[in-house]
Amino acid sequence: MPDSIVNHPDPAATSQPASRTLCLTVGDADGIGPEILLKTLHTWGETDTDQPAMAPWGLRIYGDCQELIQTAHRIGMDVPVVEGVTMFHVAADAQPAAAWVALDKAVADLAQGRACALVTGPIAKDKLLAAGLPYTGHTEMLEILARQYYPQTTSSPWQADMLFVYHAFRVMLLTRHIPLAEVSKQLNAEQVRAQLLSLHHFLVSQMGLVAPRIAVMGANPHAGEIGGQEEQAILRPTIEQLNATTPGTWAGEWEGPLAADGLLRGLDVQHPPYDAYVACYHDQGLIPIKLLGGWEAVNVTIGLPFIRTSVSHGTAPDIVGQGVASPDSLIAAIEQAQHLATRQQLTQLTQGG
Repeated sequence: MPDSIVNHPDPAATSQPASRTLCLTVGDADGIGPEILLKTLHTWGETDTDQPAMAPWGLRIYGDCQELIQTAHRIGMDVPVVEGVTMFHVAADAQPAAAWVALDKAVADLAQGRACALVTGPIAKDKLLAAGLPYTGHTEMLEILARQYYPQTTSSPWQADMLFVYHAFRVMLLTRHIPLAEVSKQLNAEQVRAQLLSLHHFLVSQMGLVAPRIAVMGANPHAGEIGGQEEQAILRPTIEQLNATTPGTWAGEWEGPLAADGLLRGLDVQHPPYDAYVACYHDQGLIPIKLLGGWEAVNVTIGLPFIRTSVSHGTAPDIVGQGVASPDSLIAAIEQAQHLATRQQLTQLTQGG
């Protein structure tokens, strides 16, 4: 692989300004991350496909260079030489925590102003635990790195939440990768209120929505109609308080808790009745977004001091090396990062920031 792409000696070097450069972590070397990256690079800047042109953006890639070459050989592809793309080697076989190292390097570069957004490839959560890292995924690691590289002046640390996006259909999770039996224990009014406000702030400041409508799903069947206390004890009082106490620039409308099964029936992803939906647990939110969005759904992390998007799928070990992995989610994540970064920069210009 040419030196112009791999392991560039100058970590600040790029042919594009930071305002048009993304950081991208490949993900686990033994997953489909290298394959979908290769396929994405082959579309970089093309205008004769159905994918929007991604050039002229720079890309700083963090991952195992040798694994990328080996993957290319296995699936019968070459490693393209692409202007503006540089890869920084993070050896997967030399360190069990390679995913953490790559992410650390990427966030450090973001904090130093070398790029404007982060895109991440898939990682396996069990490998994090095997490496002795007390995290269940990217979201937890990003919180730690944000607190390290972006010190806050307030007493509240950065709090990240997962928002999944497919066209105008957006779903945020109130809890992360935890057993279903733990969901009720993790839901509390103070935390839910902070998460709903964070979502509202993102929709207004990053998505440009005015007075967004947000629907909150109930934790129990039929939103607790015949059992369960989460709706009456936590969700309903929190929603009522938000609607009563957040006027002016926070104008919006929270509705719920609503029965999740009927709420999403016949949903039009281009024109949903709500600007965002809030799910109480992982599968409640991920099943509809993946069913409707397929490979093109994107995970957007909100509540961080930088833009981060990700694929909405895992490492897919069952299809590694077969050449059949779709790059659509990675391409969509890149395009979403570009869109958010461009909008953020335009907003800063208009506000004189």
